[in-house]
Amino acid sequence: MNTLGQRLAAAMKDAGHTRPAHLARAAKSTTATVSNWLNDNVKADHVKAEQLFRIADAVKMDPRELLFGPVDGAVGERGSAYMYQPSEAYLDVWETAYEMVANILARRGLDVGFRRQASLGLMANDLLREGISRSKVARVVATALP
Repeated sequence: MNTLGQRLAAAMKDAGHTRPAHLARAAKSTTATVSNWLNDNVKADHVKAEQLFRIADAVKMDPRELLFGPVDGAVGERGSAYMYQPSEAYLDVWETAYEMVANILARRGLDVGFRRQASLGLMANDLLREGISRSKVARVVATALP
């Protein structure tokens, strides 16, 4: 499955969502949004974080795997799109991302569960590694929270 639409269609089927409207309701989104994703009318760099997390949660799929597909050669389970092999070169960035997410969650008094916290940490790590400032990454993380 090479495209976002193909991955979403397969995940919908696996999760028991037979129509875009069913998924839209479950994800608190719109049928138009789901249809645009299914028809590949949206680019990965234009996907809103909140929509990605809600739709991925509704189809019980990792948001990174849904958006980008599985990454070959990584260690992990089911596509392992967000499972990284350890690297000392990026440990400081990873620690910064982890602490950032933990601090935001603590300040808000939120307990989002380990999987969601890990996903947020990985997103923060990727953004920091791409050179995005800490303040912007913190805003993106905060936006992805309930």
